[in-house]
Amino acid sequence: MYGKALVFRLAGASALLAIPVLLLAGLFLALFFGGRGAHYGPLNDIFSALSLLLLILPAIAIYVSAQAAAGPWLAVVTWLAVAGMIIGAAGQVLLVIGVINLQTSFVTGGIGILPVLAWVVSIAVLSLGLKQFSAPLGWFTIAVLLLAVLLTVASSLHWKSADWPLGGGLIIALVAWLGTLGRDLLRLS
Repeated sequence: MYGKALVFRLAGASALLAIPVLLLAGLFLALFFGGRGAHYGPLNDIFSALSLLLLILPAIAIYVSAQAAAGPWLAVVTWLAVAGMIIGAAGQVLLVIGVINLQTSFVTGGIGILPVLAWVVSIAVLSLGLKQFSAPLGWFTIAVLLLAVLLTVASSLHWKSADWPLGGGLIIALVAWLGTLGRDLLRLS
């Protein structure tokens, strides 16, 4: 039992540590696109990679906590998401050190993020459907997904006026999501 408590404690701490890392990634991205300097792009890439890696322990802890209630689908979603987190993070680091180019990093990022998004959807199912985690975690998960979709649509349609409000809303939702995820995992320890 002590082993599971430690997993939940480390996973909760990892989710909470991801908050300042995510905020720094967002700041560096804003500075980069705001024309403050090209060196902010690689800083965003490094902090984005670290954000992904900090989600590995929470993913494992969610699996450990909810596997009996969820069934075998959770194992598939979790381990694909962990692989996606590693692929996405590796792509960002390889871009920064010059091993791959920007186009290739889009491929590694796309391959990496798809299973992570499926994992995020599973958190909403586990929270709101199976009641394995708090309802606020489920609702923040839905908010993150909805804002990510809206931001993607707005960006693809070149609605520049929507970028900052939707991007800011997404950051706020992600911070609330990570904080709630961290709290829920720490409560399990």
